[in-house]
Amino acid sequence: MRRGPRAAAFLAAALLLIPTAACWTPAAQATPTAVAPVRPLRHVVIMSFDGARADATRQVFPPALLARAAYSWEARTTLPSSTLPAHTSMLTGVPTAVHGVRINPNNPRGYIQIATVFSVVTQNGGRAAAFVTKPKLLYLIRPGTAARVEHLLYPRYDMSAVAREAARYLAQQQPHLLFIHMSDPDDQGHHYGWMSAPYMQTMARMPDAVSVILDVLTRMGRLDDSLVIVTADHGGVGRTHGGDRPEEVTIPWLAFGAVEPGPITKSIVTYDTAATAVAALGMPIPRTWQGKPVVQTVEKVR
Repeated sequence: MRRGPRAAAFLAAALLLIPTAACWTPAAQATPTAVAPVRPLRHVVIMSFDGARADATRQVFPPALLARAAYSWEARTTLPSSTLPAHTSMLTGVPTAVHGVRINPNNPRGYIQIATVFSVVTQNGGRAAAFVTKPKLLYLIRPGTAARVEHLLYPRYDMSAVAREAARYLAQQQPHLLFIHMSDPDDQGHHYGWMSAPYMQTMARMPDAVSVILDVLTRMGRLDDSLVIVTADHGGVGRTHGGDRPEEVTIPWLAFGAVEPGPITKSIVTYDTAATAVAALGMPIPRTWQGKPVVQTVEKVR
């Protein structure tokens, strides 16, 4: 992985994207785009709050914390709006029609065979890690593509506990890419209903979990040299999700760290997350990906 001044200049605004077939080959995975930022960031953290509706997230985020973020309350997930298909798009840079994951089993067999943020980072000399609270997400992390993979059983590990575990690892091992998944909102949505009092009580803990990661990066002296993406895989309505209703497919998308705070006006799809993470680390985005970087990273005055 290339090194350089730690805060990144503006990311490339335009990338050549070539539609691909659903099948994967090593040659296709290894073919990068020609454009990458000159000065990469040191860390990217992706925090996925399973089942966090955008409107619920907007209600619970305190103004002081939101003032530090580039954000959108109108990002979209893919269909079906379920955990494994949506996370597959989030972490592979392609829609469902390309990656082909359309069902949501609790324990899928084997591992995904197309490029992921984990494989791209490791192939470019970086280190990746993941902390997840659903075993199905292990399907997305092929052996050899992450230095650390932890399945933290929910509800023993709620979002606060997961954030603390991930923060300890981030401070000690300093991976270039860290993916953190938390089940709490989805669990409460299925049990009590999306936007119910128990669901909103759980959502109210979301900003504190985000702050745990921001605080550890600050203590490391790396927040201005990092990108923290806060998002979700899907929303929900009633006690279910998976369809195309706005409450199910609209997700939050926020970025902290080396970004200019304020509303993001352009449209965002969940598979843009993968492209944003890879580009921020100064790594070439695979030509097979259809996602585009969402935010520009900027040099902060220290």
